[in-house]
Amino acid sequence: GSIISAGGVGIAKKLFVGGAVQIDAAVTVGVDDTGHDVKFFGATSGQHLLWDQSADELALVGDTKLSFHDAAGGENIVASSDGHLEINSATTLDITAPTVDVNASTKLNVDGATQLTGDVTVGVNGTGHDVQFFGASSGQHLLWDQSADELALVGDTKLSFHDAAGGENIVA
Repeated sequence: GSIISAGGVGIAKKLFVGGAVQIDAAVTVGVDDTGHDVKFFGATSGQHLLWDQSADELALVGDTKLSFHDAAGGENIVASSDGHLEINSATTLDITAPTVDVNASTKLNVDGATQLTGDVTVGVNGTGHDVQFFGASSGQHLLWDQSADELALVGDTKLSFHDAAGGENIVA
């Protein structure tokens, strides 16, 4: 059943529309504090966008992407598997803020060349961390050992002066 009045059309059951629909005015789903789930399906089974009203959450289900600039571009955020979130950019990803916290509980892995411009601090006064710099030869490295408060040249790693190819060095 439907009700037609001067204020609009009320439909008490499901409305199925088999053709294109154009809406030329505001669309509201539910009322404040009483929403409804809304799904948008894509061409792939299991992929959809869901507004889950009970969780107050917008979910991109499966590995549905949130794309920026254009739908076919390389700028997107996607959960490619459970527990794996990717932020993709075709050329540059800028993060601009006075403070950026990266809270990696296990490891921060940076693939590729890294440039740090500005001061670098490892640890805080009274609580340090080990820092290692590896060379091309196995077993050779520089180690700041925080527990021993010691800088170690491990193996027969040299401490060179003037330039690395010169003969001015100290070696154990």
